[in-house]
Amino acid sequence: MKGGILKVPEVKVKEGEELNGLGTMLKEIMDTNLKDPKKYKSVEKVKGSVVIKESTSGVAVTLNLNQGKLELQNDAIAKPTAYMEAGFENLAHISSGQLSPIVAMLTSKLKSGGNPLLLLKISKIMVLK
Repeated sequence: MKGGILKVPEVKVKEGEELNGLGTMLKEIMDTNLKDPKKYKSVEKVKGSVVIKESTSGVAVTLNLNQGKLELQNDAIAKPTAYMEAGFENLAHISSGQLSPIVAMLTSKLKSGGNPLLLLKISKIMVLK
C-alpha cells in the first residue's frame, strides 16, 4: 500500500435488497469483526454460501463468501455449502458470545449441516468477542 488508505472489508448487501432484521443484526456484527485483520484473514480465502435461519419465524439470510468478498441476501438459497438454524434467543446468545457455537451444536440448540469447516471459519466473524 503506497500512500493510500487501508480499505476495511465489509459485508455487502445484495443489490436491490433491504435486509430483514436477522440480516441487519448479522451484518452489523460481521462488519465490526471484519475490522480485525485476524478475523478477516479467517474468511479471506473462503468460497461458499451459508444459510442462517431463525427457526421460530422461518426468517433466513444467505451469506455468500467469495475470497474476501462477503454478501448477505434475504432468504435461503436452494443449495448452500452449509447451513445453521436456531431459535432467536439461541442465535442472539451465539452472536453475543454468551454461547459457543460448538456447545450450541452439541446441545442441539443449533442445527447445522453441510461443510463444518466453513461454519467454523465464519463463526469467527459472526460472534462478538
